[in-house]
Amino acid sequence: MKSDSKKPEVIDYHLVADTAMLAGEMMLVAGAETYRVEDTISRILKTTNFARCDAFVVTTGIMLTLEDWQIGTISLNRRVGEKQTNLGNIEKINDISRKYCSGELTLKETFHQLKHMNSVSYPDWLTYIALVLCSSCFAVILGGTATEFWVAGFNGLFIVLGRMINKKLKLNSFVLNLFTSYLIAFSSFFFQSTVFPKLLLEPLIAGSVMVLLPGMAMTTGIRDTLEGDFMSGSARMIEAFVIAASIAVGIGVGLSSCSAFFSFF
Repeated sequence: MKSDSKKPEVIDYHLVADTAMLAGEMMLVAGAETYRVEDTISRILKTTNFARCDAFVVTTGIMLTLEDWQIGTISLNRRVGEKQTNLGNIEKINDISRKYCSGELTLKETFHQLKHMNSVSYPDWLTYIALVLCSSCFAVILGGTATEFWVAGFNGLFIVLGRMINKKLKLNSFVLNLFTSYLIAFSSFFFQSTVFPKLLLEPLIAGSVMVLLPGMAMTTGIRDTLEGDFMSGSARMIEAFVIAASIAVGIGVGLSSCSAFFSFF
């Protein structure tokens, strides 16, 4: 006599671990807080009903472990390198993982969707226009006039130039920010010394470099610290400090070199 009952689906535990690792890595690269990454990984791992499902995330790496005395132990480690803030990607990954945990997606469908997920992005030309406009508008917000608006827009082109160079050379963020802020400071002092004697350097330079400031890193670091992830929070804040230091050094060197240039000539 045949039974109509269906056999329970066999879970590929290694694929579950790979899926959790992939989701966590993509979220961390997109700039998600470490506690959010750990939560997503843990939710996926717990669908295996293993006795132990552990996830440990820091800003530069992920470790996860599945452990059960009847089945065995699965452990994965992954180092995460360059990160680029993308809140749209975080939202999409979070949605896919929740659908899997609620049973709306199978394990293979989840892994496939994560593996082939289209990144939320904007055309380069639109990003470059936004960078220039942000520099100009921040200069006005910080006390500049129409003159500072236009010069800050010109300075924004140096940020665009830095982005274009970085696509080719993959420069270290410290070097890239130092180079960009140096050009901005040199350009601002040059315009004040040659074309616009009444140009206000403070709002001009501050507005021009505003898009380079590590606001997201600092905010994420604070949120990680408040969630109890002191290691990740400290790392994020150190990252923000290094970025801010590179900008400050670039501005200082740019102003000094331009001043020396005009003093020499």
